[in-house]
Amino acid sequence: MTFSLATFAKLGLPAAALVLGVTGLTNAHDRSDVLSCEIEVSKGRYGHTYEGVIHAASTVKGSYELTIQKRGASGRAMISQSGEFYVPAGQTETLGRATFGGLPPDSVDAQLTLRWKGHQMTCSNLPIEI
Repeated sequence: MTFSLATFAKLGLPAAALVLGVTGLTNAHDRSDVLSCEIEVSKGRYGHTYEGVIHAASTVKGSYELTIQKRGASGRAMISQSGEFYVPAGQTETLGRATFGGLPPDSVDAQLTLRWKGHQMTCSNLPIEI
């Protein structure tokens, strides 16, 4: 069963808190002892900002891809940002960012994929399947 942000909102939980709480979804090549990632969502004057964030337990160098897709009455739009990263041990870095105005958080899907030394990790703002 999949729970959406709308499902949690019906339970009286704030959507922004749910999005911020869903972090570190990883695949079989997880190395969360080295790093973790998350999609941070914040509401500002011009809409919701989505940021791909990495936390490094030890120094790590690799590449990333941040994909953010919005769905709305006017259609769909997708933003893709990618590049290299280097994060020293104990540091946190923002790897990409996009702001969408006038959209509720549950109409935007964001995914951050990290690759380093033969490993891969993916984080998403989507709720975990239970």
